[in-house]
Amino acid sequence: MKKKHWKRHILIIIAILVLMGYVAVKTGLISRVTDIEYDPEILEEAGEWKGFPFAYINDNVPEFGDDEIWTSPQESLEPLDSYGRCGTAVACVGRETMPEGERSSISEIHPTGWKTDKYDFIQNGYLYNRCHLIGYQLTGDEAIDRNLITGTSYMNRDGMIPFENAVAIYVKETGNHVMYRVTPVFRGSELVARGLHIEALSVEDGGKGLAFNVFCYNVQPGVEINYANGKSKLSEDDTLLVLWQEGYLSVYPKLNQKAENASLKRVEASPEDSQAYVINISSGKFHLEGCDSTKGANPWNLKKTFTSREDLIARGYEPCGKCRP
Repeated sequence: MKKKHWKRHILIIIAILVLMGYVAVKTGLISRVTDIEYDPEILEEAGEWKGFPFAYINDNVPEFGDDEIWTSPQESLEPLDSYGRCGTAVACVGRETMPEGERSSISEIHPTGWKTDKYDFIQNGYLYNRCHLIGYQLTGDEAIDRNLITGTSYMNRDGMIPFENAVAIYVKETGNHVMYRVTPVFRGSELVARGLHIEALSVEDGGKGLAFNVFCYNVQPGVEINYANGKSKLSEDDTLLVLWQEGYLSVYPKLNQKAENASLKRVEASPEDSQAYVINISSGKFHLEGCDSTKGANPWNLKKTFTSREDLIARGYEPCGKCRP
């Protein structure tokens, strides 16, 4: 008799726990964890990485629906999936959302696939950064695991920063707002994203001031990455590494106009038509060596190159108004 009593108590406890879980999900106290669905169309449209840090998606036209354009500053971060991976991050960025102080440490966050591999040809050495989906300068997010992925130094510096800076500059100069959406693209159960799908649209002017739709490749010249677990090794072919180091793979994006991937190209320059320049990958300007405008710039954003003026203009860069290269 006591044994039956004991079993009945166990069944009652189990039923109560199941009911509590159901109520918590229904009322939003906890979220259903679903695995991120892989979107093959994004990778197909972007194509295989051939050297430039990003590719245009939908001819650079963002794809926000009318009901996805917010009129007040706010942010939404999807919950981590069962593998611990980030989902889509969306924000309506304005002056109100931007932080005033310096970012604090985020080292306690270890995104999926996180490794501390180092290579001597990468600035600061480390292959991977903790990459914010919505950059700190836009919304002030710090150590939030739903907003941080394992991203290469190259994707962070050459791919994401020019777009984040463009949003920040537009908002600060105009006082307008920008819808900003970043979706990490994972393949299957891989722990490291293949890249980031980034869209932006200025709200008050309907995208006339700022609009883009790009895919930033999560790659690193000279390194082969195992996206299943984040492990890496030196690439046997260093062709792209050399081109990157010489500044030939830097390109500045079009920020408020249609653009095709065919426009991402270099103009081959003869030695007679070439000279030494300094590219600022953040501002989109190119300078003569020793230009005063480069002295206060973040060294992370500067690249030396030996090429022609025509090549740099074809890659989206504008000549500095001070040194007039």
